[in-house]
Amino acid sequence: MSPRHDSEALAAEVVGALAGGTTTVALYGSGHPRAQRAFAGLHALLERLLASQTELALVLLGEELFVQGRPLTRTSRQAPALIRRFRRRGLEHVTFYAGVAPVELKEFLVELAASDDLPVKPRPHIKIGRAELDERELGGPDTREGRQGRRKVPTVRERVELISEVFAAFASGQVLAVRDLEAVMHSLLDGLDSDPDPLVHLAPWQGEARWAAVHAHNVAAVSVGMARLSRISHSACVELGLAALLHDVAKLFLPTEITERELELSGNELELLLDHPRDGLLALLATEQLPPITLIVAYEHHLNFNATGYPRLTRPRRPHPASRLVSLADAWDVLHTARGSHGLATSETTLEWLTSHAGTTLDPGPTQALVELLTPQGA
Repeated sequence: MSPRHDSEALAAEVVGALAGGTTTVALYGSGHPRAQRAFAGLHALLERLLASQTELALVLLGEELFVQGRPLTRTSRQAPALIRRFRRRGLEHVTFYAGVAPVELKEFLVELAASDDLPVKPRPHIKIGRAELDERELGGPDTREGRQGRRKVPTVRERVELISEVFAAFASGQVLAVRDLEAVMHSLLDGLDSDPDPLVHLAPWQGEARWAAVHAHNVAAVSVGMARLSRISHSACVELGLAALLHDVAKLFLPTEITERELELSGNELELLLDHPRDGLLALLATEQLPPITLIVAYEHHLNFNATGYPRLTRPRRPHPASRLVSLADAWDVLHTARGSHGLATSETTLEWLTSHAGTTLDPGPTQALVELLTPQGA
């Protein structure tokens, strides 16, 4: 067996051990001999797997469990049980790191198996992630720590330039500069504090070479601007903004002849484009310091409000609220800005398109709010 297949098989065994161990603890308690064997077996599997790689990442997106970026739901009998446990405990991203100790695994399984509502806590070698932005987040605390020493990018042009630099470096194989993208979002939010209309903060068309950065900036401006008007907290808006900036990250790795003809593709070329949500998830899984919502939005931003769209899911479902907001901003910016200084459609036809797709492709609530924002006063 090749090292790659051996690693995938081990990862599937880890999922089975996690699901089985959690069930054993729930049924017999953590002190039972069966539970002790479950702890030891899981630790042994992780030791083998993490001897050849630094981490094992599990990401839950709707009904799909990704392990090291690969969907496991359809190939693992134990995956559905673990998905139910993760969902019940509010977990959407769990990463195990090399050096994880038996006591850490035992405590993790005990908390995962618990019947109460106490949270599962992170540990030195176990990272826990949750996508915090949802409808219940409205009006949350407005935290703005860390202003000192933050990189300043006060103008639209400076923000687009920095995004372009970050994207170019990432596409060339360098580590994604998350702090620079956070600086972009803090700067954009400062601007929204001065003028809450997101349309004031848009970047104009700057040519094909800058389209990825301009589009990312504008999708973030509209997404975060709409969220800010809904009183979503500053810290949650930064996370949403990162997700919006990175929603199309996989396209950075596509040939320019594909991305420049995006709206005209067919056949095998179109398949490349349809794969970019899953490829985006894979690209971001390897990046630390990213909130889980960035992974979710990268994967879901072409899933529609009515559960159609792509990637095609085994069990169609409605995407996360953050994905629905970014999807709306994405569609609007393509119509408004893309491929030329005047966009692809007039203001009137853009409004017609948004209105006609509300409730099917687009989430009707945010869509109506954006239409009202776009409609000239007195119209």
